[in-house]
Amino acid sequence: GVAGAAGGRSSSSLGRTMAAQLQRSTVRKLIFSAIVFFWALLELLPFGGAGCTLRRGLDLRGGLSVTLEISPRSLAEDGAGRRLQLEQVQEVMRRRIDGLGIAEPLIHSRGDSQVEVQLAGVFRQDRPDLVDAIRKPAKLEFRLVHPASGTEKATPVGYEWISAVDGGKEDRATLVRRIPELTGRSVRRAAAVVNQYGGYEISLELTADGAKKFARVTEENVGHPLAIILDGKMYSAPVIRSTIRDGRASISGHFTQKEALALANVLNNPLEFELQVVEACELGPTLAEDARTSALRASICGAMLVVLFMVGFYGLSGFAAVLSLLFNGLIVLGGLAMLGATLTLSGIAAFVLTIGMAVDSNILVFSRIREELHGGRPLAAALAGGFSRALSTILDANLTTFLAAVILIASGTGSVRGFGIVLAIGIGATLLCTLVFFRGILEVLVHGLGIQRLFPEHRRWVGNFDFLRRRRRVQCFAWVAVAAGLCAVAVRGRGVWGIDFTGGDEMLLAYAEKPPLRGLYAVAEREKIGDLQVAFRKSLADGAAGLKVQTSEGRGDAFFDAAVQEFPNSQLQLLQRTTVGGSVGAAIRWNALLSLLLSLGGILAYVAFRFERGFAVGAIVSTVHDVLISIGIYAILGHKFSAPMVASVLMIVGYSINDTIVIFDRIREELPRNPNFSLAQVINLSINRTLSRTLLTSLTTFLAAGALFVFGAGVMVDIARIFLIGIVAGTFSSIFIASPIFYRWHRGERGRLDQILLAARSREI
Repeated sequence: GVAGAAGGRSSSSLGRTMAAQLQRSTVRKLIFSAIVFFWALLELLPFGGAGCTLRRGLDLRGGLSVTLEISPRSLAEDGAGRRLQLEQVQEVMRRRIDGLGIAEPLIHSRGDSQVEVQLAGVFRQDRPDLVDAIRKPAKLEFRLVHPASGTEKATPVGYEWISAVDGGKEDRATLVRRIPELTGRSVRRAAAVVNQYGGYEISLELTADGAKKFARVTEENVGHPLAIILDGKMYSAPVIRSTIRDGRASISGHFTQKEALALANVLNNPLEFELQVVEACELGPTLAEDARTSALRASICGAMLVVLFMVGFYGLSGFAAVLSLLFNGLIVLGGLAMLGATLTLSGIAAFVLTIGMAVDSNILVFSRIREELHGGRPLAAALAGGFSRALSTILDANLTTFLAAVILIASGTGSVRGFGIVLAIGIGATLLCTLVFFRGILEVLVHGLGIQRLFPEHRRWVGNFDFLRRRRRVQCFAWVAVAAGLCAVAVRGRGVWGIDFTGGDEMLLAYAEKPPLRGLYAVAEREKIGDLQVAFRKSLADGAAGLKVQTSEGRGDAFFDAAVQEFPNSQLQLLQRTTVGGSVGAAIRWNALLSLLLSLGGILAYVAFRFERGFAVGAIVSTVHDVLISIGIYAILGHKFSAPMVASVLMIVGYSINDTIVIFDRIREELPRNPNFSLAQVINLSINRTLSRTLLTSLTTFLAAGALFVFGAGVMVDIARIFLIGIVAGTFSSIFIASPIFYRWHRGERGRLDQILLAARSREI
């Protein structure tokens, strides 16, 4: 009796010790969450005000539009030559603007000699020197200085006088050779660096051929000055002290940090000819005010649907999940504000995907906790066990997508890179909120408030469907649908691409009374104009307001005539009409495709390392299926692909791989727990046990995207439409494509698979 009493006291003491440890752990989680919360809040306090650090892109805020024209003396005579010149200008402009830190510029040709550059969230008063910075030819030359420069009255043959630049002003003239020793073609890389006096200079790294030429010039002219001339102005003329063989040089001068960075950027992306500024104006947002308001209402509606579902289905724990989602969104916006990132439509798409993955993580935890409860464990133990068993799946699903996001950031440009940045921040926020904040709230409810029931009573449902039995018939149907979609894309040909890709007609309209944008889009839909892009503009030269309209090729006049009849009070007048090229060039399309392929390769490598090659093949095949069938169905429905569709496809990739990894993680878990089951039985068991989670996640994400589709406007409807298709495709493929591919890879046998997974677990241990 004494021993029993002692044992009871010991057990009670151990329980109090564990409770105290749990309480300390919960307090640490909540303190850390509070610190992160106030950090994000401080980052966002000026949001919407004068000091707002969360910048909005051209589609949300507007920006500066500059039309540049190739100088007539540099313009090629034939059409093919002019097209090549315009392509070079567009590519150089894109690289220069990326170097200046301006996100997602829109660049397209106008006519056969002009290029229009639209800069998101940038206005003339903020960057008055920006136009000059992007149009500089950057003709760099190294020329030898005449030995008697400064004393010669006449100009010797083969020499000319060049003005020197001192402190930003032209000063004396220097006599230099007409023929340069080296040009900017010999420069591999330029960078702004701090010199020994604390000022700024431009460090140059020469190409291999340039280094050889530079070594020869410096060897033959020791003791003579070598002038460094940029765009016809001499910035410095250092004396050659010795032979320079390492292929390095520098441009010294009275540069500020801003001037040095801009000059280095221009030197890295030189133009071969001069550009003239034809027009500069400020544009309103391409996503109209009423469209943005509609999108905001749709987002709120979608969020409310998710909240009602989570609270209605999961009760008090669902309310905790909603708080976690709000915290998640705050962290993402705070992170964007801290980085000074620009929020555009592609970023909003990534934000929607992030919230969907966060909901999925919460549902995974709920599923695991309920499994523990059905196994007879008390609530406190079920809570700890649920998070422990869900941890591996949550990490695998999010880290796989995070790897893809990092590859998109590293290899992508424009909207692709912006999508990757928001997605990467969102994944970090999801892990933090799920594993720290959300768990802390549930622990407070259970351990602090003594809640004994987290979930409403639901009948436990675990199906017993044989998903592999009809795999051949189902897969045949799926790939026939993919083939039909690809055929639709091929048949429609160029007609499947919107004006972002193909260009079209552009008109500049004057008006007496501002026409409603929704009405303009309604006219375009009624008259079957095709794609339409509308933006209000204000000229910086004379302050005149106007309306810039882009339509599909050959449809501009029809739209103008219909708009004049529809809005007689606006008194629309056609001021200018021209043909414009696509803002999404071939280089961007190939870059987006390359980024997508690299991200798929990264996913393949990660899944093969963490799981096994059969899992990796199944994941990639199902993801490719989802992308192709979504694009195909979108084309069959008669819609066109615009620039934001790139973000939509990336959303589908992220959602698909996340859905597939959850099932694969369960298969990997069930294999050692059921050694007597065949591989087919294990796969069916895993799909059945994750089926409720798969359907619930798809339902919540579908509700949010569906609200955008039903109540949204403009391009947000297009993004929501293709994402809805992707949700259905991703849910289908994770069950009927990925798992059967994995089963077929191993020919229905589990022997070798067990050995591989056992070796993998040994490495982890």
